[in-house]
Amino acid sequence: SWAPDRQERFIRRWVDALSDPRVTHEIRSIWISYWSQADKSLGQKLASRLNVRPSI
Repeated sequence: SWAPDRQERFIRRWVDALSDPRVTHEIRSIWISYWSQADKSLGQKLASRLNVRPSI
């Protein structure tokens, strides 16, 4: 369990990285799937920020 501000910074960094135009939709979905498996709520937050549906 992370402090909310720390989790927010983490999410923001990942959203920035996955929003790069060189990152394909497939790669973005794979990363969201990984994070969803590790922490479901984290994966959902990333997916909603990136407008991607979690694949779990």
